[in-house]
Amino acid sequence: MSLKYIEQQLNLCVKCGNCRFNCPVFKTTLDEGGVARGKISILQILLKENEKFSQETLSYLDSCVVCGSCQYICPRDVDYLNIIEFARAKAVKDNQISRAKKIFLNLLKDNKNLKFASFVKSVFSRKSGLIFKLPKIKRHFPLPDKPMKKRVKHYNKPEGDRKFDVLFFPGCATRFVFSDTGYKLVKVLNRLGVGVYFDEDLRCCGFPHLTAGDSETFEELRGFNLNVFENYKEKVKYIVSGCATCGSNLSRNYNLPVEFVDINALLLDVLEYKPKKRLDIDTYFHHPCHLMKHQGVKEQPEKLLDFVSNRKKMEGEDFCCGFGGSFSIFEAEKSKSIGDKKAEMIKNSIKGNFDKSLIVTSCPGCIIQLNDSIKRNNLPLKTVHIIDLIYSEMEE
Repeated sequence: MSLKYIEQQLNLCVKCGNCRFNCPVFKTTLDEGGVARGKISILQILLKENEKFSQETLSYLDSCVVCGSCQYICPRDVDYLNIIEFARAKAVKDNQISRAKKIFLNLLKDNKNLKFASFVKSVFSRKSGLIFKLPKIKRHFPLPDKPMKKRVKHYNKPEGDRKFDVLFFPGCATRFVFSDTGYKLVKVLNRLGVGVYFDEDLRCCGFPHLTAGDSETFEELRGFNLNVFENYKEKVKYIVSGCATCGSNLSRNYNLPVEFVDINALLLDVLEYKPKKRLDIDTYFHHPCHLMKHQGVKEQPEKLLDFVSNRKKMEGEDFCCGFGGSFSIFEAEKSKSIGDKKAEMIKNSIKGNFDKSLIVTSCPGCIIQLNDSIKRNNLPLKTVHIIDLIYSEMEE
């Protein structure tokens, strides 16, 4: 992305303020620098090729969850996501990235590091459900689970007549933290006549690196994964993921040799899945930003939940949960404030009827954030992946 293109996009913004209505950071801080038009105003003045950003400017650049809500609602179609990625890449190039963030991004780069994290499971007990607490940032995170490699085969045969094969791209969180959900996704597709390949060599999609400004590592990860994808272009009909963020990145920033499809769209639009029975439970769906706003997948999960449960409308169902990957760690207080606002919306929607209520979403990151927010606000609820619910229906 060239500086000239970014300058053109910056000048497209007419400062109408529409982005203020959807921006989760602005909604909780009321700081103009936290919203898209504020950052654009700053960058129009300060984005100079040979000049470093001030610490104040860097703090404004960090104060973005990269949910895309501003771009989704922008009447001028300002390419804000590429603007923020370009500005952060400039900061990294100028060596204006913290050592802690460098270490974090480096951990995600290599599967060996993520596999090692699974060792935590043998040290901490999972009996409490969620969890251990990171002391400095005071956030609840689920413990790593068994890696996907120990749950599924390289090729998982369909039950009955085979319709087609897919390559499953689980993403880091599903692969090492929510591998049970990954296993269930494979089994659901197998039961619907779809063969599923799982390639152990696939690495992080690189979205955390791209949005943090580490474009060099992103290019390395993208190139590696594309080489793996090439091996399957004659074998599979689709690449599929149950992670909204990975799906957004693959469809937006990869030139894929095989068509990508999100699991919700695959189940509803391609496989025309309808359950044999309806679960006796009230569900409230949280729309992941990277699914609805980045990929345009909105109706599919809603219809799937209508089929399998008693879906109810939730206040702010498309309001960002505030996770944003590394944002939840390095901008922990802002992330928690957004999560608290989301928890309040959930509480207002359920109105005390918690017994048979369940929050459902389709993004591992959102699950982490929502469960942390729910726990912190003492709500007797939990959040699950939509695949967990569909698998339950098939099992009953």
